[in-house]
This record gives sequence, structure tokens and C-alpha cells, in this order.
Amino acid sequence: MPAEATPTTLSPEPGTASKTSFPLDVRFPVYSIAFTNDDTVLLAGGGGSSRTGVKNRLSMYSVDVKKRQISLVEEHELSKEEDAPMTVAVHPQSKSIVAGINSSVAQLEKGVNENLRVFSYDDKAIKYEKRKQTITSTDPDHYQKVTAISRTASSPLVAVGSTNSQLSLLSFPDLDDVFPSITYDGEEIYDADFNDEGDMLVGTSSNKLCVWSTKAADKDVEPEPLQVIERPVLKKELACTFRAAKFGRAATASNLYTVVNASPAGNVRKPPAGSKKAFVSLWDTRAWKLLKTRTVSQKPVTAFDVSEDGTLLAYGSSDLSVGILDAVTLRPLLTVLHAHDFPVTALKFNPSASVLISGSADNSIRVIEVPTLAQRGGSSATYAVLMTLLILLLAILIQQSFGDDLLAAARKAL
Repeated sequence: MPAEATPTTLSPEPGTASKTSFPLDVRFPVYSIAFTNDDTVLLAGGGGSSRTGVKNRLSMYSVDVKKRQISLVEEHELSKEEDAPMTVAVHPQSKSIVAGINSSVAQLEKGVNENLRVFSYDDKAIKYEKRKQTITSTDPDHYQKVTAISRTASSPLVAVGSTNSQLSLLSFPDLDDVFPSITYDGEEIYDADFNDEGDMLVGTSSNKLCVWSTKAADKDVEPEPLQVIERPVLKKELACTFRAAKFGRAATASNLYTVVNASPAGNVRKPPAGSKKAFVSLWDTRAWKLLKTRTVSQKPVTAFDVSEDGTLLAYGSSDLSVGILDAVTLRPLLTVLHAHDFPVTALKFNPSASVLISGSADNSIRVIEVPTLAQRGGSSATYAVLMTLLILLLAILIQQSFGDDLLAAARKAL
């Protein structure tokens, strides 16, 4: 079956858009999303090596929220003999794309799986550059699930996580091992992320969440983790597993956000109501102290992102919804209840955090307009400043009206 031509401009079907978002049929399963700049999004996915007629691709689209459409900028068609790109990350400073693409079945049978691919891009083209094997397994069911690039402009690092329990850290663009691949006790890697300085890496599997120093003392020796966060225990009839962990950015750089999915324990015959839920927790990385937790969905979370300015969190749930939270208070700011027909596979804020795009294996993306600061009711930092000013004003009024003795008592009460 010949591959279907990619449409150059996509607009929502009549009656499908809302005030805050609009869905688009991109005609291929979307497994990963990244932004190359504020108005250009990279979609990665395809039909894999099966004979579906759906080509594997990296497609760049310009996004016009006002016109409610996206327009194709460039498409890089990948081999139909290989797997679809399951994960991508972009390093804008070097105009590089790092993707996870399994080699062909014929290559896997030879013991070769050059899963890590590097591409360069500009305004007109996406160009293949190099590849490397990081996954030791050649089982076709194992693949590169996670790709993260540190946000440092010079000497960036690449983290690669796979479904066969490997977390690898590489220099970029050389792709040399910084330290030996870390094995996560047989659990597939769900997430990986760098802090702003690029000197810490967090890696997440369902049962293991560890923070590692990227400054390896010995590149031939597997390092010891800086911090290990244990899975929470809510109730004996619930089993909790990690789904994601990401550092804060900019103003929230000292935070770590973890996502945990809860489900009925295997030995529970009659699960209690509400036993399938997901919650987000906020940690202070300076003291490694849990600050707060909020339940965000009654179904497992499948995707998670933090905005580049560090003020917003986004999640996609298996109940087909997409939500946006305030990164300081964890309060909900926006929820799209039926964003896709299948669970969300990926979502990403653009650099200015004005747009959030989610994708799914149902061949769709959803473009979501992020609430402005005014629509959010101000930031948490603004609230803190206002509260401080109100307290000072109250203290002045008390002093003027009741004297120093009552002011002293009020200070003790505060």
C-alpha cells in the first residue's frame, strides 16, 4: 500500500474546536513532540515496520493559533524497514534533533540496533547526521523510550532511556559515554530529565527514581546515586508506581516534580472506589523534602512536561484528558476533558509557554492555548508579594491606631 501524501495545511474539522483548544488529524500515530522554536513544532511517529502504508517521519509544522491551523515546513521520511521514531528531543542552540529509532528486523537479527539517531535542521530541511547503538538488547520489543538533552548551550549531554532497563548518559555531539549505562532492575525507563545547570540527571522507572551527578569521577565505573526517592505507600490495597520525574526550570529550578500512578494491589479482590488515580508531588531538591502533593486524575497519567519558564506543569491522562497546573501551588489552571480518542503519548509546551501540544496514537494532535498570567489570576509569586504588602499595611494601621504594644502582640501571632 503506497504511503499517503502528507497534507501541507491542517485545520480542525467544523465543530471540533473549543475556545481554548483545537484537534487536528495529522494522519499518523504521534509518539513524541518537540519545539524547534516558539512557532515550529516537530512531530515524530509513523506506522513502524509493519505494512500499513503509514510512513515513519519527522515532520516540522509552523503553528498559527489565531488561524487555528498548522502548515508543513519540512518532512523527513524514514526507512519503512525500521521502526517509527518513538522519542525525540531538540537542542535549539546547535539545531540538532536526537531521536530513538530501532533498526530493521534484519539488523536486529544480526545483533545490531543503532537506536540513537542524530539529525540537523534548518528552516528548509532535516538532515541525517549520525547514529549509535546504546541498547544492548536486540529484542524488537525493546526500544529507546526516552530522550533528554541538557539545556546548557555549551557541552550539552544526552540521556537515553530504554524499555530494557538501561539509562545511558552521553556527551553531545560526540556521543561518547560519560559513564557506563545504568541498569534499573529490569524496569523500563519512563522518564529522564536534567536540571538547569546540567549537573544532575533524574531517571525514572516504575519502581525506582534516582538522581545522578553528571560529573562522573570515573567514566568506567557506574556511579552511586545522589538521591533515591522511594515509592509512596498510600494504603495497603493500593500499589503505587512512578510515571515521570522532571526538574523545575528558572524560578522553580530547585524543585523536582514526580508523577505517581496508583492502582489496586494484586491481592485485593474488591478494589475500593477511586483506587485508580494519579498524583503530582513537589520536592525541594535543596533539602530533598516533600513539600506538597495533589491528585490530578482518577486514571493513570501517561505523559508529563514542565514549561521552560518553570511556572507550569502539563499532564496527559489515560482518561483521555490533558491538564495544566500551576508549578508552585499545583492548582489546576485548565483541563481539556476529551483531548484524544486514545491516551496521550506525548505533550510539550512551546518555549514561551503560550501553547501546549499533545499527541496520541489515534493520529491526532491537540493545540491548546495556555492561560495567560492574567487569566491564571496572577502567579504564585505575585500572591506572595501581595500578601507581604497586605501584612505590612496591616501592621502600619495597627501601629497607628493601637500603639506599639498591640503591634508587638500581632507580630508574635504572625
